[in-house]
Amino acid sequence: MHPILARFGEITVYTYGFVMMAALFLIYFMALKNRDESLLERSHLGDISFLVVFSIWFGGGLVQLLFSGEFSLNSLRTHIDPARLQYTSTIAVSTAFFLLLSGYCRWKGLPFWLVMDFLIPYFILGYALQRLFGCFSAGCCHGTPTNLPWGVTFGETFGVGPPPGVAVHPTQIYMGLAALAASRWLWIMQPQAKKKPGSLTGLGTVALFGVYFVVSFWRGDLKGGEIILGLESSQLSALLLTFLGVTLWRVTAWRYKGRLE
Repeated sequence: MHPILARFGEITVYTYGFVMMAALFLIYFMALKNRDESLLERSHLGDISFLVVFSIWFGGGLVQLLFSGEFSLNSLRTHIDPARLQYTSTIAVSTAFFLLLSGYCRWKGLPFWLVMDFLIPYFILGYALQRLFGCFSAGCCHGTPTNLPWGVTFGETFGVGPPPGVAVHPTQIYMGLAALAASRWLWIMQPQAKKKPGSLTGLGTVALFGVYFVVSFWRGDLKGGEIILGLESSQLSALLLTFLGVTLWRVTAWRYKGRLE
C-alpha cells in the first residue's frame, strides 16, 4: 500500500499519522457544527479534543502498561512512544478516554452519559476513517493469509504489516466499513436516545467491540497469547466490553421505560 504519503527533504509524512490528524479535525468540526449548545459549549469540545489526542498518544499506552505489569522506565518509554501508536490497541485508548472524560464531566458539572451519547457517533466515524485509510495504507491491523478473491497483498510496511506478497484478509476494511455503518446508524438513533441517557453509548459499544471481536478471528497481528477457550487478551476484552454495552443498553431501557412513548 502507501505507508508514506510524501517526503519533503528529510521530513517524512506517514499516511497513518496524516489520516489520524485529518479524521480528528473532521469529527471536531462536525461535532462543533451539530452540538447542542445547552449541553456543550465550544470550549468544552476543545477540552474534549485534547483528551482524545492525549488518550491516543499517551493514555492508551499507559493503560497497556498498567495491564502489562512491567513497571520499568524502559517499558514506560516504550508504551508512550508516539512512534509506536500503531501498537496501541483500540480497547486501551477507549478505556483511557472513558476515564478521562468521566473525570472531566464531573469537574465541569456535565451530564456524562448525555455527553457520551452525543460524542460516540463521531468517535466511531473517526475510527472508521482511520481503519479504512490509515491502517490499510500502513498495513497494520492486517489479517491472516487467505485465498479469497478479495485478499490483498502489501509491499513495504516497515515491520507492522504481513510479509510482502502474501495475500491476507483486509481486516482493516472489514472493521472500517462496519464502523462506518454503525456511526450512521447511531446518528439516526440520536433523537430517540436523548430520552434515555447512556443507551446510545451502550449501542455504540456493542457495535464497535462486537464487530472487533468477530473480525479479530481473521486478524494476523494479534499476539496477546491464549488465555481461555482459545481466546487471547484483546478478544476477551472486546467480548467483555460488548457484554457491558448490552448491559448498559438494557439497564437504560429499563430505567427510562416509557420515555419514548
